[in-house]
Amino acid sequence: MEKSELTKKIENISLSAASFNRLFELANILRKECPWDKIQTPQTLRSTLIEETFETVDAITEKSPSHVREELGDVFFNLIFIAKCFEEENEFTIDQVLNEVCEKLIRRHPHIFENASETNRSTKIQSASDVKAQWDKIKDNVEGRKQESAIDSVPKGFPPLLKAFKILKKAAKEGFDWRATQQAYDKIKEELTEVKESLPENTEEEVGDLLLSCVNLSRKLNVDPSVALERAINKFSARFKFVEKSMNQENLEMKAENDNKMMEFWKSAKITGQTHYK
Repeated sequence: MEKSELTKKIENISLSAASFNRLFELANILRKECPWDKIQTPQTLRSTLIEETFETVDAITEKSPSHVREELGDVFFNLIFIAKCFEEENEFTIDQVLNEVCEKLIRRHPHIFENASETNRSTKIQSASDVKAQWDKIKDNVEGRKQESAIDSVPKGFPPLLKAFKILKKAAKEGFDWRATQQAYDKIKEELTEVKESLPENTEEEVGDLLLSCVNLSRKLNVDPSVALERAINKFSARFKFVEKSMNQENLEMKAENDNKMMEFWKSAKITGQTHYK
């Protein structure tokens, strides 16, 4: 007899719950018995969480489902372990974490969940941009998270490139933006000139302004600068490794005196499409 959709859904939920409980209990065991896990704190686990998150992003970029599955598992474990540390200090429990995010998602999607408060509902939702506008409205007005400045909600701990992108997006949302993309191009030219003409003691500041202008152009072009830069890094790395390998095959040293030969191999790497760093 064929299983009903409801039966399949219940079975899938049960499997997911069992897997979560298994990981949770494993975290408990390691916390009690492993010398390394015993001494960890939320502060010491910050770098581990960042590392695992970036590894997950890399796996997604590589379009490798099996690698993504592995890295997501590492992230899940880190999140559970950090929550476990707070639970031990009686700050909050893991079920509070999960239930709180569920309630928040329901509250911020009143166009989906009928039991969401009517006060959360805004205009009729017709597009993704409407959803985002409603989300921000609920966050500011219903949850009382409105900041003194539009950019105050951007975490100070963000990596500089991500922070710049987020701050510029927030500013643009408030109407503080170039009307035309060409103006963003012109701003880069202006900042580049200032870098060339700057005094040594001002170069760092001017380079910073130039980088910020490039991030702003990226935003105007609907390109995530972090993703774009990662692609560029991978491309450079792949081509550089090709140059290293080619130089080694011809028994040539990687040094300035052989720059012409290195550039020859570099151009060859471009022609042959060396773009992925392994």
